[in-house]
Amino acid sequence: MRMKQLIVICSLSLLSVVTFAQKSNYSTDEIFNYFEQVKVKTERYILLWNKDIYAPILLVDSITREVFANQQDEEGELKLQDKIYVGRLPKSVPVSNTDIMWNGTHWAMLMLPLPPHILDKLDLTTHELFHRAQPSLGFNIRREENNHLDQKDGRFYLRLELAALEAALKAPRLNKSEEHLRNALIFRKYRHILYRGSQVTENSLEMLEGIATYTGQIMSGRDKWQWREYLIKRIQQFEESPSFVRSFAYETIPVYGFFLHQKDYYWNKKIDNETDLTDFFSEAFELDTRILLQTYVRQFADEYDVKRITEEESARLSTHSLTLDEYRTRFLYEPHLEIRLEDMNMSFNPNSLIPLDEDEGTVYPTIVLTDNWGVLTVTKGGALLRSDWRWVIVSVPTEITENIIKGAGWVIELNKGYVIEENEEGDFLLIKE
Repeated sequence: MRMKQLIVICSLSLLSVVTFAQKSNYSTDEIFNYFEQVKVKTERYILLWNKDIYAPILLVDSITREVFANQQDEEGELKLQDKIYVGRLPKSVPVSNTDIMWNGTHWAMLMLPLPPHILDKLDLTTHELFHRAQPSLGFNIRREENNHLDQKDGRFYLRLELAALEAALKAPRLNKSEEHLRNALIFRKYRHILYRGSQVTENSLEMLEGIATYTGQIMSGRDKWQWREYLIKRIQQFEESPSFVRSFAYETIPVYGFFLHQKDYYWNKKIDNETDLTDFFSEAFELDTRILLQTYVRQFADEYDVKRITEEESARLSTHSLTLDEYRTRFLYEPHLEIRLEDMNMSFNPNSLIPLDEDEGTVYPTIVLTDNWGVLTVTKGGALLRSDWRWVIVSVPTEITENIIKGAGWVIELNKGYVIEENEEGDFLLIKE
């Protein structure tokens, strides 16, 4: 649901601070009290990472761009109002649940409204606070692609792993739970054999998002049984996700962490930037390092509703191939608009990404992307982000004015100094004047 890329905004003129003459949708007293609740939680769990991760927090209404913060920004643009700081975020900054560098301050940003339940609210906030703290804890993680998790066998063995993790959570005895955990790791290791390099790329996302999710769930304050039911519910909902490539890590690591937490409260402090989590869990749960042949792996699958998973994945494969062909036609073969990325930041839904072939890129069904040339907002129809992250492609423009460009399901608010031109092939380019 978030993008791990720092957003640097230097110009003071970008922020328009207002006094909110209109009535706000949010109570400053309630927001202040919530900031205090978060502070208490992070102090309570300081030993989890030997660090209090409480830090600058920015709550932003994505519609009005109204901002509420627990401290002043370094540039002094936010104004004190009833013990918190208020202002408005410029359109040049995408709103999402993430950590950002803005106006000289490194923030944990969260979108308003927050979840209604206090445990979910604290979970989300401390998740993003941990992301802000990750570099100081020694976690400097590269962005890696996991497009194999949109392929048939990648999805199949991930779903078997998740089914085994769900069974571990539902098991009545710990020894039975650990048997399911070992089976989950067998499905995982076999997936890594099928897709060379996938152990590295999956580990990268799990270190980035999985550990942050585990931290948020711990700091939410759920008791053991609340946490267990919450994890079961998440896995069941995750099965319905259209894409696993950018979202699986939110579900896998917390379950392994849940069981490790019962054995070693501070297991997380034994990992670092170089840890391979698959190997770490395999050792922790005493998985045999035997050769994994398909016949050996498949004998465990019947225990996890493999017939249903096989049927669902086969049905998806037939329709999904048509979806991929439609996107290729829209963004590569039909007339379209190509935009060169210069200093890009974006917010998107990690549950919906659709990778094409390795050299073609990934389709983002919805996205907000900002750059020197302006703001691209895609609400339907998608945009293709090329694999090198240097170009984004949308469908052909249907309306072009001096500062607004529109197409089917998308709009660009264009900055001065940039124009749209059509080339001889009938495609359009966004270029500097």
